[in-house]
Amino acid sequence: MIDVIIIRGQGAIDGGEITSPLLSSVEPAVARGRQEIERRARARKVSLKTTYRTGVRKGQIVEVADSLQGPVWRGVIMGLSHVVEGPEVYTVLDVERPL
Repeated sequence: MIDVIIIRGQGAIDGGEITSPLLSSVEPAVARGRQEIERRARARKVSLKTTYRTGVRKGQIVEVADSLQGPVWRGVIMGLSHVVEGPEVYTVLDVERPL
C-alpha cells in the first residue's frame, strides 16, 4: 500500500490521510495528493494592476513585492488582461494568493 502525505504551505497544515485501494503506484498517488491539496486550499483572489507585461501566462507563479500588502508573497496567475486607456497601456493580473 502507498502512503500519501499531504503538506500545504510551509508544512504547518496537515492535509489528513488518504486511503484508497485503487492507488497502486506512485503516479496516481501523487495526482490524488495534488487533487486533495487543491480541494482543501484556502486562497484569496487578488487583482493587480501593473505596467504592460509580455510573456506572462495563466498558471505562472509570480512573486509580489508590494509595501502596501506587507511582506513579499507568491501566487498563481489565474487570469490576465491587457488594457489600453488612451496613451496608457497596462496589464491586470488576477492572482490567487495562499492564506
